[in-house]
Amino acid sequence: MKIKPIIYSAVILIGAIWTYRFLYTGGWLTNPYYRLNDPDLVNLIVAIFEPIAVAAVIAYWIWRTRAFYRLLFASFLTQLVVGAGYLVTFLLFVFTYKPRMM
Repeated sequence: MKIKPIIYSAVILIGAIWTYRFLYTGGWLTNPYYRLNDPDLVNLIVAIFEPIAVAAVIAYWIWRTRAFYRLLFASFLTQLVVGAGYLVTFLLFVFTYKPRMM
């Protein structure tokens, strides 16, 4: 058994669980007033991508074809970009936050 697909699958699954946890606890998935013109439209894209990435992992481990391996790798790279985006957003908040007294 090769190690790369195991690593790719683990990163995708951990990233999907982590992302959905933050979307849920942040109120984005449970907000009944969300509209498509909301500035958090990026969250919609991420919320759509994560189940597709998990489906790619499942499909690869069921059929193990070359095409599904490519899809698994593309999902892995996309998951890294999503994680890096969240990390950059968090770091920008941490380094630019200035508490204000009222």
